[in-house]
Amino acid sequence: MTASPAANSPSRGRIIGARILLVIGVLLTVVSILSTYVKREALDSGQFKQTSQQLIADPAIQEAVAAQMTDALANVDFTGALEEKLPTNLQSLASPIAGLAQGFVGTAAQNLLARPRIQDAFVEAAVLSQKQFVKVLHGDTKALDTSNGDVVLDIRPLVLKLGDRFGFVSNLADKIPQDAGQVTILKSDDLDTAQKITHWLEQIANFIWIFAVAAWVAAIWLVRGRRRQEVRSLGIGLVAVGLLVLLVRWAAGTYFVDHIVASDSMRPAAHNAWQIITESLAAAGWVALSVGILVAVGAWLVGPGNRATSARVWLAPHLRRWEVAWGAWIVAMLLIIWILPLQVFRTTVVLVIASAIGFVIFLRQLAAESPAPPVEAPAATPPPADGPA
Repeated sequence: MTASPAANSPSRGRIIGARILLVIGVLLTVVSILSTYVKREALDSGQFKQTSQQLIADPAIQEAVAAQMTDALANVDFTGALEEKLPTNLQSLASPIAGLAQGFVGTAAQNLLARPRIQDAFVEAAVLSQKQFVKVLHGDTKALDTSNGDVVLDIRPLVLKLGDRFGFVSNLADKIPQDAGQVTILKSDDLDTAQKITHWLEQIANFIWIFAVAAWVAAIWLVRGRRRQEVRSLGIGLVAVGLLVLLVRWAAGTYFVDHIVASDSMRPAAHNAWQIITESLAAAGWVALSVGILVAVGAWLVGPGNRATSARVWLAPHLRRWEVAWGAWIVAMLLIIWILPLQVFRTTVVLVIASAIGFVIFLRQLAAESPAPPVEAPAATPPPADGPA
């Protein structure tokens, strides 16, 4: 007697356990994506440099930085500097000329920031600040000796370059305060908390994805007899991960721009900066969403539905030859890797291995459902008839 379908189905307890493991895997994946993003953006110098280049190339951000440079240069007494340069009979013109010069400071700052050489100087300042930031987070507080215990982005060199365009101001460096043009990134009061968060963040980003994959594998293994349904649930879970990551990015960005940024004039720059800084986070969300859709489609393709069965019947003759089947798989994988914004190597490795396992299972199902037709033996050639004696 053949076993009934109910006998092959997993128990209710196993099904509930598998669903719990799938939910745990989804939550761990969200945490892994967020922690990996923060680690790459904040602690990876190469990634930070690339982000800084994108930031300073944005017109709205250039305008905001130019405003900061203009404010720093406001400490300079243009009128007094002109009075020192002009002859006695022309010193009455010092005030109107200084007013004109100060009116052009903002435009001059924006024009200066549009130059590649000045943008490179901004990137160098940002990278230097980031390296200081990383050292401090790893316990090296000696890097803070010149900034009162705070981690700062110092654009004072750019302010000095801007001031040099007004040649009538002598000894400019002495007239601009040392803290002019400094943007505080991390205050000394928050240092201990930031160091603890960094320690746990590095550990989580390096290993938590392993527990997410293990939870999913355990969930699928646990429900023998309905593993296709669990794979479909896994695909839906990945779609949920992608949507959740994209929702977190949107909600956090909206709160940051609308509630934390106080000045309306700074909000366009803050919005653009948020979009640039979180671009890799959005990419991770879209990858999870796309992979989840592919997994769900794959689970549907091996299912008992009429359309899925018709698709397998159509595919079976084309995929019987292993070189055709695996050639098509390689082309499909290359297209997926090229199209999807995969930024972490381990994500690519896991995707390739999982898809290869799924493709092997699919080929075995095709071979069982549509076996190759038997090769007919050639008909025997009849012996030649005897001729007349």
